[in-house]
Amino acid sequence: MSLFVKKKQVVAATLIIALGAAVTVNWFFNNKNLTVNENEGFTEYSEGGNLGDSILVAGTVEFTESNPELVETVDNTYFVQAKLKRNETNDEILDLIDELTEKENLSALDITKLSNSFEEYKTAVKCQTDAENLIYAKTGNECLVIINGGSCQVIMQKNTLNDTVIFQITEIIEKNTNISAENLSIIEIK
Repeated sequence: MSLFVKKKQVVAATLIIALGAAVTVNWFFNNKNLTVNENEGFTEYSEGGNLGDSILVAGTVEFTESNPELVETVDNTYFVQAKLKRNETNDEILDLIDELTEKENLSALDITKLSNSFEEYKTAVKCQTDAENLIYAKTGNECLVIINGGSCQVIMQKNTLNDTVIFQITEIIEKNTNISAENLSIIEIK
């Protein structure tokens, strides 16, 4: 009986090792962008990016001939940089407002004007963000909304504007910002 148990253990161990080898080989060949570096007796594996990874979403993605229906190259660096600059400017303005409100020699009228200006600014920033989110949800395209006083500019990705998209953008801006279509300009980046 002990010989029979040993045969079962050997067969089970062999199957486990074969399964482990199959999983390793499958993993290795499914990572097409895998690079191997051998330094001083150590083997180091580093994976390249896969389509859909969060690192590649905001960058430039070029599609190959293996997916002929995906032919457009997406480059969002303009939008990322513009939104970053806008956020930096917003932070500077908020710091300036904080500095002004801390001054002791402000009159009640100055404080009221400053408070009203801050509320208008805060409303404009909220309207910009809301409009960008709604335009992205409706059209599926990245955009940048700039509200300045009573006018609004919407900057869209290349090759995204058509009559339907323009109508959707106009409707979103009119409903959410109270800016009329006459004071709205929609621009497509080159």
